Amino acid sequence: MKRLPYSLFVLLLLVQAGCSASVLQLRDQLDLPRGGFREKLADKKELAGKFLDCTGQAHDERLSERRDVGASTGPLSLQSLEGQAPSVRPLTAVIDTIRHRHADWGGSLSILANILNDVANDENARIDLDKLKQVIEVASQWQGHIGLDEDQFEQDLSRLARRLLTYNKAYFGDLRFTAKPASGGAGLGGIVKVTSKGFVDRSGNALLFPGISAELEVSPANSVRISATTVDSQRVSADLTRIFLEAIFDEAFRVPAVHGATALRVGQNSQEPPYPEFDVNHPPISLEALARVTRDALRAEAAVTSFVGKAVHGGSVFSAQNETLAATLETAAGVITKKLVEHQGFCYFQVTEGKGGMVWRDLNEPGGTPFANGSAATP
Repeated sequence: MKRLPYSLFVLLLLVQAGCSASVLQLRDQLDLPRGGFREKLADKKELAGKFLDCTGQAHDERLSERRDVGASTGPLSLQSLEGQAPSVRPLTAVIDTIRHRHADWGGSLSILANILNDVANDENARIDLDKLKQVIEVASQWQGHIGLDEDQFEQDLSRLARRLLTYNKAYFGDLRFTAKPASGGAGLGGIVKVTSKGFVDRSGNALLFPGISAELEVSPANSVRISATTVDSQRVSADLTRIFLEAIFDEAFRVPAVHGATALRVGQNSQEPPYPEFDVNHPPISLEALARVTRDALRAEAAVTSFVGKAVHGGSVFSAQNETLAATLETAAGVITKKLVEHQGFCYFQVTEGKGGMVWRDLNEPGGTPFANGSAATP
């Protein structure tokens, strides 16, 4: 048998390595709190069953069927019999709805469910950078649809389309122009630009397009005016991908939002419930638990962003050799992980604090609304 030339042998090795080099393993990342849910509930069958049920649906939906938590005698696993994590189901439902409404747009969203399942995989959590690049392309396509026909998005019956438009407009300052009266009250003296506080995620964190100056409230008594910053491709590309992912995961999980979040401002029709607002008078979880969920989600985002960042920046074999793409990849990975931890963390505290039953009430029953529903005033 002839030996392969050394150069050809090396080339084959590099090709084989390239086939799997895009996959980053997350299972050994100790900074991710998600794995702790399984360990803490492993010996508590009833709570484990409620937790799995909760993660398999949006937070303002009623379970159509309770699973028999006593039927399983094995250890708790966050993977279903079909190999798909329960947390993927709410996202899949949204994707299926979009696919029926917009066949040409919805098909590409399935890659998101694939990635979420990879991240939520209990035994082999991972991030595939090649798949993540496809997500970035999908986000860019949806942002492009908004730019081409904003009016269509405003009239679209799809909640995701309206949510994405609302988040997008908030990020760009939700600009308004008003006429300024002339001095002395005689006629009009010019035009005044009115800018919102930017996109506010469900936890209350604000994000504003760089280059826009606006007043951001930092306390009940004080405010600070931020200066316009340089607009660069890395920041904008990462921000637009973040906005897209925040929109689709909020639509899927519908984790209750704090007052002032942009999610509460999305227009709705009479057939659909508004986005759930965290009700401090009847909290689904304690305020201490809400803070813990937020911290855990931010820690998870930071850990994965840093982990992916080290892989895609510089001269490693994972390097994207493109700083804008690298910044967007690490942002996408971080946001997906953050949204998963928010969703699962909220479920964990609902069942462990004994408030998980609120999820299963019929929203049409008197007193059955588990969260306060309402819209924050548009700035």
